[in-house]
Amino acid sequence: MKKFISVVAMTAIMSSMLFMSGCSQSAAQSATEPESAPAAEAPAQEQTTDAAAEQTAAADQTAEKTEEAAPADAALPAEEISINYQSSIGYAPLLVMKDQGLIEKNYGGDIKVNWMEMSNGAEVNEALISGNLDVGSMGVPVAVTGIMAGSPYKIAFGLAAQPYAILSSDDSIKPLSDIGDNEIAITNINSQPHILLAMAAKKELGDAHALDANLTKLGNADGYAAMLSGAVKCHMVISPYNFMETTSDEASIHELTIDPSVWPADNTALVSVVPEALKNDKPEVYNAIITAVDEANEFIKANPEQTAEILAQGYDASAEDILTWMTDERSSYSSELKGVMNMANFMVEEGFLDEGPASIDELVYDNVKGE
Repeated sequence: MKKFISVVAMTAIMSSMLFMSGCSQSAAQSATEPESAPAAEAPAQEQTTDAAAEQTAAADQTAEKTEEAAPADAALPAEEISINYQSSIGYAPLLVMKDQGLIEKNYGGDIKVNWMEMSNGAEVNEALISGNLDVGSMGVPVAVTGIMAGSPYKIAFGLAAQPYAILSSDDSIKPLSDIGDNEIAITNINSQPHILLAMAAKKELGDAHALDANLTKLGNADGYAAMLSGAVKCHMVISPYNFMETTSDEASIHELTIDPSVWPADNTALVSVVPEALKNDKPEVYNAIITAVDEANEFIKANPEQTAEILAQGYDASAEDILTWMTDERSSYSSELKGVMNMANFMVEEGFLDEGPASIDELVYDNVKGE
């Protein structure tokens, strides 16, 4: 019995020793092996890095697509402007601009140009001041008067030098002194024909205002019709009406002789003004207009016959007649000014203008040449 107990006890002791030995080995192995948590974190860090790289790549691709989609020069905003002209072949540059779409060609975006025919400078001035006109075209005296009165515009370019004439259907009227109390049709008071008539009166009669009481206001076309019908006997008018009246088969109309020195043939008669707001706030539109004018003048020189065809649409005359009158030695088209300061000085001297400009810079923008 004692022997059996000893064997059992010995077996238990051996088992206990083996268990303890196994635990010791496990503990030792655990102590020497790295912890499992850090090993599990490495894939998570790699996933985070990969996701950030993918986001950066996607952002780069988006930026590249945006750059590809955007044009090098963004289109200019759509615009709409209004321009007037009056009844004379002196407005040929504007009519060529209209016919050839030169402003639309030179503006870097969509632009709608509204063209309006007006009868006199006073109407043009009112439209400018009210904001209904963006380019106003008129005789030099009206532009000078408006600017010196504080109207918010300046001369942007010249249009033309054109022949004027004092005409009469009364054979007994030869010099100005023969006019007596006969009415003289002009477009308006202080208009280009009025001041030119005053210059002639100063030279021929000794008084710039000698014929002021004879004046009656009629647009060029209305004055032409009145002369042919006999409603008025005298007319101070620009081309082509001076030529149309003297060559008409409907009436016998002649031109009064005026000393050529009174009206120098190459002095600017017509100009265009632009509000300061347009020039300052929309320089691209302004530059397109200026470029268009220069191109129109080049077109007129290179294509006089085609220009005459364009102009003849508005007159009781053939294209052949218009071509002859356009190429008259007293007719020229240029954006450069000449004689504007002389006109302004005369207006001051003779009381048509209270205060004149000290220099041409008060009247024009910096792109304008001449004076």
